[in-house]
Amino acid sequence: MNVSPPDEGKAVSRLRDHCCGVTRLAQVKPQARERLEVALGGELAGRLVGALSGDHRLPARAFGD
Repeated sequence: MNVSPPDEGKAVSRLRDHCCGVTRLAQVKPQARERLEVALGGELAGRLVGALSGDHRLPARAFGD
């Protein structure tokens, strides 16, 4: 079975494409809270985040005696 050696141009091209892909992934995306503040304003974003991240477990008194 004869295998031709890899094309150096293709290898370099693939390496460059891979590096560019990694660079795109590394770009910093604003945090969700920051995006909410821009879209909704600071006060409403704070209320929404507080409501969604609060402790949602049932209190002990909810089970009765």
